Amino acid sequence: MRFTLTAISILISTILCSQAPALIPYQAIARNAAGEPLASSTLNARFTIHDGTATGTSVWQELQTVSTSALGLFTVQLGSSVPLSEVNWANGAKFMQVEIDLGNGFVDIGTQQLLSVPYALHAGSVHLDVSTTGDTLFVGDGSFVIIPGISEANSFTTGTTLHSCGAPNVHNPNLTYGTMTDQEGNVYKTIFIGSQKWMAENLNTSIYRNGDPVITNLDIASWGSATSGAWTYPNNNPSDLCPYGKLYNWYACNDPRHLCPLGWHLPSHTEWSLLFDYLGGQDMAGGKMKTIGTLEEASGLWFAPNAEATNSSGFSGPPGGRQDDFGIFLTGIYGYWWSSTEFANNQAWFLELSDLWGASYGYDYGNKTVGHSVRCLRD
Repeated sequence: MRFTLTAISILISTILCSQAPALIPYQAIARNAAGEPLASSTLNARFTIHDGTATGTSVWQELQTVSTSALGLFTVQLGSSVPLSEVNWANGAKFMQVEIDLGNGFVDIGTQQLLSVPYALHAGSVHLDVSTTGDTLFVGDGSFVIIPGISEANSFTTGTTLHSCGAPNVHNPNLTYGTMTDQEGNVYKTIFIGSQKWMAENLNTSIYRNGDPVITNLDIASWGSATSGAWTYPNNNPSDLCPYGKLYNWYACNDPRHLCPLGWHLPSHTEWSLLFDYLGGQDMAGGKMKTIGTLEEASGLWFAPNAEATNSSGFSGPPGGRQDDFGIFLTGIYGYWWSSTEFANNQAWFLELSDLWGASYGYDYGNKTVGHSVRCLRD
């Protein structure tokens, strides 16, 4: 099968001055192996934007079912189901890959560089945030403008990597992160890993999506017997919210009021497995998911040896530990993250990372009353 692209630069330029919606009109002619138009046909088209090079990291992907005209022509609005505003248009070149499926699997048609950056999308991707003290304006994914006075940014030295909650050296400075905001107004970094878009920080909300509070301040006995949603501080210490986030029991994660913000969900056991597979398998994924450095060297959050930690995926997993039925936390040694998949009536699957392993133990299960960290996955 052959595929002809028509005037993609002209089509993109049509939205440069638009305000809304954030869409890219895309038009092409589909032809068969003989060069004849695929007239009046229905096919699936998959569009992927790669960062930096034609084979770079996937930062956006959308699947659409299209119908061709009598001349084989079809037109789609890219961004109609997966927002293009999530792409960091300001950072590096972008390449569009097109794949077509006529019923026998996707065929790679080719990849072209997007030579015109949609201005409206670029402007919409710039994140602005003001510090809690009101004297620092954060622009984008870490740059800041200090307003004279005592500024949050003053405590950071040149070269540090800003974390949304303020902790340095958590994320991979060589990767491009996006941002998202939960129902409580907390801002998080996000990262594409393969075709999946993950939160790159642990969830920190104390309310469900509808605004109802999640129960907290349970004693150990009440925590161990709870059958409704609850959260606690790591180590029972509010100062450990940064960068570990809150710990939630499984009932909070699967409450019908939803713990993850709109457009996001708690990943299933299968979705965690897809992440491990993309990172080279369970035996290799853990090191690529952990933050680097050690507590002993004052360079990280994990106890030594923090085996094989590179954070090359950008997942940026810290050792937030857990709240078990006996009040034991294990911060610095393990990181645990819930899945949505039950194992038994009182148990569910979770991901486990360790200071001693480069592996990711995504096939463990435990009591639903235990408090684990939460990462949400984009729908």
